[in-house]
Amino acid sequence: MIKTNIKTALLLLIGLMTGFSMVACNDDDETDTGADPVIKYFRPTDAAKADSMIVDLSLGQTVAMIGENLDNIIGISFNDQAVALNPCYITPTAVIFTTPVAIPNKVTNILYLTCKNGKTIEYPVETILPKPAIDNVNKGYLKAGEVVTIKGNYFIPTEEIPITITLPGGKTVSPDESSTYTQLSFTVPEDITESGVLSVESAFGTTNWPYKIYTYADLKESNVEGLLFDFDGKNGAMAAANGWRPGNAAIPTVELSGNACLFDNKGAALEGKLDWIEDNMTLNYWPDATDNILTRIPVTDITKFAYQLEIFVENPWTGLCFAVQPTSLETVSAANNNNQYYATVASYLYEPFIAEPNFTTNGEWITITMPLTEFTKTIEGKSIDAPKVEDLAGLTIRWAGAGTATDVNALPKMQPKLYFDNVRLVEMKY
Repeated sequence: MIKTNIKTALLLLIGLMTGFSMVACNDDDETDTGADPVIKYFRPTDAAKADSMIVDLSLGQTVAMIGENLDNIIGISFNDQAVALNPCYITPTAVIFTTPVAIPNKVTNILYLTCKNGKTIEYPVETILPKPAIDNVNKGYLKAGEVVTIKGNYFIPTEEIPITITLPGGKTVSPDESSTYTQLSFTVPEDITESGVLSVESAFGTTNWPYKIYTYADLKESNVEGLLFDFDGKNGAMAAANGWRPGNAAIPTVELSGNACLFDNKGAALEGKLDWIEDNMTLNYWPDATDNILTRIPVTDITKFAYQLEIFVENPWTGLCFAVQPTSLETVSAANNNNQYYATVASYLYEPFIAEPNFTTNGEWITITMPLTEFTKTIEGKSIDAPKVEDLAGLTIRWAGAGTATDVNALPKMQPKLYFDNVRLVEMKY
């Protein structure tokens, strides 16, 4: 539970300079080991801003500490956090380090320098805590009574200013009692009728989730930007793909918005080779030049786009990854049907069972957000460059080995049953 008994004035003075410091890699021009280090100031490491001085430090910030006799430092800690020194980044006149992301248990606002001469020198440093950071929202839609979880960092309330979550339309809610500095949960209130921005506000700033959040009504009626497949064919979305395996549309056991695509093995446990089960666990969208994802959704910069979809995992998930694979027209198309590309294109591998064995979505739908910049693996788990814009014309979604052998006999009797719906390519907006 988040503790709110920390004074705002105290938080404003938290100086977290733990990170990694750096020492010169050679022994030339070393300082007399009896000399005390002297800190003069801090400056940015960005050459374009090198003439600027830094007064306050933020968490996760990389800075250069400028002074004298700094190569006599053999240890650094700040508050109750130790710093790991790298001998390649300390010189007599500069130490470069990155402040940590962790919040200390004991706040002293002192930078402690342990020296070769045996002294410990204390240096006061003031740091401004950063605004909230949002890494993920587990639902891209708001349905009254359901619980939404926001993961990130710096969700820090004070006695004067608690954490506030603002929903589309300006309605505000408070985090549930189970919330922490890195995770917020809240129950969706009634009367949320507007889709749009979700934000988190603390005493130190406000951060928006960069993707649009939808009301359940909009999601149910497929009034969603960037929508490709809803498996019902509403509002221009596609009801099925058009390759060898168009996807198995089915009514899910938990309602979302009509049909969904079902990946299962017809109730049986997985056996043998993956090649023999892909008919019921693959969606191939192999378009042509006149109608494809890029003609529907003009993308000019992949760093601003992500794939999103909702997923419902009914049976325990013990192995194999859920792979999302954009494809170019040159790779595969309506005129170039093939399955030779599976192991060669950039993919996003969703493998929640690694962190949570026997993973399910606990009887509910969750949203997966997949930035295109994170499509950097093949289905065999090998590193690969992120896709280019021209690679986004088509799409394959399938089960895959993710670096493991395609022999699935070793899996503990996995009986896959996974639904996904509302596949969309969305742009960052906030």
